[in-house]
Amino acid sequence: MRAVVTGGAGFIGSHLIEALVARGDDVVCVERPGASRRWIASLPIDVRDHGLEDPRLVATAFAGADVVYHLAGLTEARKPADYYRVNTEGTARVLQVAARVPGVPPRVVLASSQAAGGPCTGEDAVREDCVPHPLSHYGHSKLMAEVMMHAYADRVPGVILRLSTVYGPRERAVLKFFQLVQRGIALTIGAWNREVCLLYVSDLVQGLLAAGTSPIAVGRTYYLSHPQPVTWRDFAEAVGGTLGRHPVLVSVPRCAAKAIAVGAEVCAFVARTPAILNREKVREMTQARWVCDVSRSIRELAFGPAYPVSRGVGVTAAWYREAGWI
Repeated sequence: MRAVVTGGAGFIGSHLIEALVARGDDVVCVERPGASRRWIASLPIDVRDHGLEDPRLVATAFAGADVVYHLAGLTEARKPADYYRVNTEGTARVLQVAARVPGVPPRVVLASSQAAGGPCTGEDAVREDCVPHPLSHYGHSKLMAEVMMHAYADRVPGVILRLSTVYGPRERAVLKFFQLVQRGIALTIGAWNREVCLLYVSDLVQGLLAAGTSPIAVGRTYYLSHPQPVTWRDFAEAVGGTLGRHPVLVSVPRCAAKAIAVGAEVCAFVARTPAILNREKVREMTQARWVCDVSRSIRELAFGPAYPVSRGVGVTAAWYREAGWI
């Protein structure tokens, strides 16, 4: 099987490529120019560092592909337009090229986000058939990428995966939380009883592989997460237990976080870099419940997450220690 992975040198992509190589697939990795190949340098794959801007170069990478795992995207941006340029227009370009592949077009598996669907609005978990209401430009850009998938459904077989927060070895965003807990502090914005769904990277890879081959997945949208939601307090205690710490739980009030975010946005504008914290992130982070229903994934993809937080946190911490990150 010939598989193309866009954004394959990153955290999620490198884990997926390892699994594809282990399965015996012929793998092509399409990355942006200058991206680090640290995690994939030793793997027997074809790396194309031209990104997705030039359709002619993308077409050569897609030639003969059975499946394209479209993981490339922005989670942080200097300005809202960048999210749409990369996440939405980049997806449209992938679909345009896939539709023109001679013969049978490859299946395209889009790594979307739970942010595209938005948080819970009531007591029930969010499902695939709920009306989406993203809270940020990032979430909206991902939802628009899904719209492009639907627009090409008559020409390109596609599968949409809405991912909850992904963690595991090589991931750097959640690493910051581990590092704080190592120092005896756990920091959050808003209440510690906020519920979230989390996804360990190995479980995500299982879901990606299933979405790339399942005969009934084409044209469908799936949430991927561990089925058991946790509170941020649960997560902090799990990390603390793994690291042998009893962290002090510090909560920044929403109003204070918004003021800090404004300052961070001004500093980022001057420095011409993405803001570490912005008002949209504060709005997302302070929602009471980001909980999704994964019963469709379990039923149709045979998705069987094996890493609850109690297990995933331990494996992640062990890797961080071995890598010298904590």
